Amino acid sequence: MPGEQFMPSPRRFYICTLCFLGLLVATCDRVNIAVAAPSIMRERGWNTGQMGLALSAFYAGYVAFMVPSGIWTDRFGPKRSFAWGVSWWSTFTALTPVASALTGLCTVRALMGAGESATIPSIGAMLARWFAPREYSRASALAWSGGYAGSVLAFPVASVILSGWGWRAIFYVFAGLGLLWLVLWWRIASDGVDSGSTSENVEIGGTASTGSPIQPPRTIPWKQILSSPAAWAIFLLHFSSNWFTYFLMSWLPTYLRLSRHFSITNMAIGSALPFTCALVGTNVWGTCIDWLSVNHDRTRVNKFFLLLFFGAAIILISLHWVSSPLGVVFLLCLAALLMTGATPVFASGALDLMPNSAGTFAGMQNTVANLSGVLAPAMTGYLAAKIGWAAAFAATASACCLGIVAYAIMGSATPIVARNAGNEPGRD
Repeated sequence: MPGEQFMPSPRRFYICTLCFLGLLVATCDRVNIAVAAPSIMRERGWNTGQMGLALSAFYAGYVAFMVPSGIWTDRFGPKRSFAWGVSWWSTFTALTPVASALTGLCTVRALMGAGESATIPSIGAMLARWFAPREYSRASALAWSGGYAGSVLAFPVASVILSGWGWRAIFYVFAGLGLLWLVLWWRIASDGVDSGSTSENVEIGGTASTGSPIQPPRTIPWKQILSSPAAWAIFLLHFSSNWFTYFLMSWLPTYLRLSRHFSITNMAIGSALPFTCALVGTNVWGTCIDWLSVNHDRTRVNKFFLLLFFGAAIILISLHWVSSPLGVVFLLCLAALLMTGATPVFASGALDLMPNSAGTFAGMQNTVANLSGVLAPAMTGYLAAKIGWAAAFAATASACCLGIVAYAIMGSATPIVARNAGNEPGRD
C-alpha cells in the first residue's frame, strides 16, 4: 500500500530533512548563549537575574513576530519565508558579541528572535504540502526533532569553541551554519509538489494533474481557530513542553556548573545527553502514534502518550534529592525522553487541525507556546537566586501539568476545517 514506509519518496525525505536541519541551525543559534552565559556573567559582573533578562529577550522578539510570520508564510510560501528568517537571524547571531551593555544585548537577542519566528510556520506549511495526513506525526516528529538535535550539537561544539577561542567566537561560528543551510534550502526546497510528480501527488492526496492538494487560503479562519477548544489544547500543551525545553536550554549548563560543580567538559556532556534522548524519543513516539492510530482513535492515542510527559514532571520534582552527578544526568535524560511523548502531538497540531492554514495556525500556536520562552528563563533565574534550584525545577513540573490537563480535557486530532474543499476531513 502506498505511504506505508517511513518516508515514501526521496524528494519528500529531502524536504523533511531540510526542515530538520533548519530547526537544528535555529536551535544552535538560540541556545549557544547558554554555554557562553557563565563567561559573560563573570566578565560583565551580571547575576543570574540580569542574565535571565538577556535570555528572555530573544523570546520577546520571537513571540511578537510569530503570527505575522505565519500569515506571510501562508501567503507567499514557506520557501521564501524560511530563507528570509535564516538570513535575518544569522546576521544578528554574528552581532551578539558586539553588544556589551545589557540593554544592547537584549535588543540584539530580540531582533534575532524576530528572524527565528519564521521557522515553525514555515515547517508547518511545508509539511502540510508534502505529506499525507496519515504521516503527519512521523514527518512532524522528524522535522521538529531538529530542535533537540540542535541542542545536542550546540552544547559540546560551543564548549569546545569556548575553551579554544573564547565565548565571542561561538556566535561567529554558528552564524556561518545558517549561511550554509540557506544555500541548500534555496536549491532544493519547493513550496509544493509539481504536477509532473505523479506518484508523489497521489501519495499525499492530490492528483496527477493538480499536484499538492494544499492551496493557500483565501481568508484566514481566525474565528474557528480562536474559538476551538482543540486548538487551545494544542497551544497549552506546546506551552508546557516549551517551558521544560527552554528551562534546559537556558539554564542547564549553568545549573550543572554552579550548583553541581561540573567541569566544562562534563557540563557539555551532561547538557547534551538529555537532548540526545529527546531527539530519539521524538522520532520513536511519532512513529508509534502513527502506527497505533491505524487501528485506534488518534485523539485517544495522543492522550495516552501524555502519560509519558507526566512521568517527566515527576522526575523533575525528585531530582533535588539526588546527589550523584551520574544520577542527576541519568534522571535528566530519562525526563527528556519521556517529555517528548508530547512532542509529536503538538508538532502535528497545525497539520491535524487546519492544514490549509498550517502556517498561520503554527504561528498562533508558537506565539502562545513561546510565552514560556519569555517567562521560563527569567522565572528560573529568579527562583534559583532567591529560593534555590529545587523551586525552579518544581515550577517547571507545574507548567508541564498545565498542558497535560488541558489536552486531556479539550484535545482532539479532528480537523477544525477540512483539508480542502472536496476532500474528506480527517486522515487518509
